[in-house]
Amino acid sequence: MKTPPSPSSNPLPERAAVIGAGLMGAGIAVVLAGGVNGIENVSVMSRSEQSISRARARIDGYVADLARHGLLSVEPAIVHSRLRFTTSLPDAVSGVGLVVESVTEDAATKRDLFTQLDDLVPPPAILASNTSALPIAEFAGGMTHRDRVIIAHFLQPAHALPVLEVVRGAETSDATDAAMCAIWTALGRRPLRMRRDEPGFLINRLQHALVREAVRLLADGLATAEDIDAAVTHGLAPRFVTAGPIRQRDVNGLAMHVKVASRLWPELDMGDGARVPIEFLKAIVAAGGLGLENGRGFYDWPDADPAAVRRKLDNELLALVKSQHDAG
Repeated sequence: MKTPPSPSSNPLPERAAVIGAGLMGAGIAVVLAGGVNGIENVSVMSRSEQSISRARARIDGYVADLARHGLLSVEPAIVHSRLRFTTSLPDAVSGVGLVVESVTEDAATKRDLFTQLDDLVPPPAILASNTSALPIAEFAGGMTHRDRVIIAHFLQPAHALPVLEVVRGAETSDATDAAMCAIWTALGRRPLRMRRDEPGFLINRLQHALVREAVRLLADGLATAEDIDAAVTHGLAPRFVTAGPIRQRDVNGLAMHVKVASRLWPELDMGDGARVPIEFLKAIVAAGGLGLENGRGFYDWPDADPAAVRRKLDNELLALVKSQHDAG
């Protein structure tokens, strides 16, 4: 069986296709065609000329917005020249090395599409889904070449945010996983690898854990909606921009954090789900991992000066706080 090309060579296919031209599909098309290293021939397929017209207008707006903010590394005309629109699936996928599906979030619809793609697009082309929730097995079970199917989940708006989730299924090959990540990296995106097809993937699991607790606090009358939102926008969000939740624990110190977490996590309505992360955290501390202070924790901090690291993060945080203040 053929395998996708090695990511050590030029990872970008000569041709790619986006199936589905809604909000997400239009944004993904811009990602594929944008940039100095954009794919030269990107087909955008939708079911009707009316939806194609809407997609063209969206793409025009997305490209103009990127150019206005200095986030487009080529002239807008070059991006547009790389895009081709069609209502025919066989036409869209002819000769492509990558297909990104972004149709309605319905397992039956996706299953029918991927069955057709399996026949129309020979290996080693990669077949990627932009699903935000469905496991690969629900739409790829009837395919012959399931090893080349993978999830490439963008956040809305896809053309603006620099990260996406790459999620492999039980039968996705290592070569497909590596090639998929190499493609998005070459296009200037940061692929976030999810090593197992877990419901909600990476970002939605983090996001919904926070939102669930926010709604509980509101439902129990413990805080107002305004204060809950301000706790995130003015408290958590600036800190998480400078250091994500894992790195931040290292910076603040794991010995203190394990004490707080041991008391608080079981209260967060996780039931037995609290046990595994608590034990994982306790094991790191028991093995001497204290974080930044002694050079090892969740991360390794070789030769790091704790005071210098904290000062750098404080300055980055102050710059963010000032920008929020200036924005009103």
